[in-house]
Amino acid sequence: MVLVSACGTGGAGPQPVRLTFWAWVPGMDKAVELFNRTHRDVQVELENIPPGPSGGYAKMQAAVLAGNAPCLAQMEFQELPAFLLNRGLVDLTPHLTDRDRADFQQGTWDLVEFEGGTYAVPQATGPMALYYRADLFEKWGIEVPATWAEYREAAVKVRAADPDAYVTTFSSVDAAPFISMAWQAGTPWIDATGDVWRTEITSPASVRVAEYWQGLIRDDLVKIEPQFTPSWYQDLADGDLVAMPVAQWAEAIMAANAPATAGKWRAAPLPQWEAGSTASASYGGSATAVMRGCAHPEAATEFALWINRDPGSVGMLIKSGFGWPAAISGMSNPALTAPSAFLGGQRTGELFTASSERVPGGWVWWPTFTDTVKILGDRFQQVIDGGSTLVDALKAAESRTIEQIRKKGLRAE
Repeated sequence: MVLVSACGTGGAGPQPVRLTFWAWVPGMDKAVELFNRTHRDVQVELENIPPGPSGGYAKMQAAVLAGNAPCLAQMEFQELPAFLLNRGLVDLTPHLTDRDRADFQQGTWDLVEFEGGTYAVPQATGPMALYYRADLFEKWGIEVPATWAEYREAAVKVRAADPDAYVTTFSSVDAAPFISMAWQAGTPWIDATGDVWRTEITSPASVRVAEYWQGLIRDDLVKIEPQFTPSWYQDLADGDLVAMPVAQWAEAIMAANAPATAGKWRAAPLPQWEAGSTASASYGGSATAVMRGCAHPEAATEFALWINRDPGSVGMLIKSGFGWPAAISGMSNPALTAPSAFLGGQRTGELFTASSERVPGGWVWWPTFTDTVKILGDRFQQVIDGGSTLVDALKAAESRTIEQIRKKGLRAE
């Protein structure tokens, strides 16, 4: 009997740890397959979910409350505080080393650390630049703007050159691009030091940004239209939008939806509020979080680190347009340093490396971010209808943010 028992079990060996991962990035399946091929002790099953605004985060929150959340989930930086407040995330600090931290930009760790804990591994960021139609700028005699004052001058020239063309758009339904512009101005909207969430949404720097864009709207120098919509893509294709401040990840989307314009675009640093400054901004970005209830947090952290810094994985994700890698080594990946056909052969590796390093520090996200964005979107529409101003929208958002944070049982002022 002993012999039979030994024969029946001795060949099986230890079973690998199995983890479930929820994510939406195109190409993530290939990176997960590579991980599974190169690791025997841990195996990951990928489940694709819709991006946050399409219901992905609601599904995650429901799973946490029901006690059946996956071990791992892709999560945008701004969503982490809401999950942390509901105790939906695992502190990864015990499973991280100083070497792990050194492999990623410090600014990305700042976005996943709260009250001494680390609740995700940075995946990608959204360093911004000014994408502009070099052919039309040359045709119309427009210099690439180095300041926001020059950008307004360019907007005037664009409108004079072609009555159907605008320098860019302003969205009345999505506040995210505006928030990125405010980030560049340098004053974080929230100060989370201590035990009080202090709001600075109406800081002088943010008011300056609001008044600037208010002037562009008032003088019909920007088109009222959300980004990444069929009409936006058509305007890109037609040459009716000619200088877009967008994130690096937007290039792949623009190239796919306005292919006939390939080779006509170039990228330059964001315009500055003061001549000679070099501040940039970030738009988007996400991390890999370990969810509450995960039975194997150490193995989950191992995967989260690997998927976001392994050269093979990062290369696959770059090609799918996941964003600018948070891992320092990823910034020199050949997929980023090669000439861009969409940008006429321009190499933008140095541009976006510098952009990612020049995003003002100190910015933190807050647990009621989604509600803040909603109230801003509602008020932006009132601005477009002529019944309000962007400064009024900031004031409303600040009051609402304080109110909603207090409803969460936190102190805010």
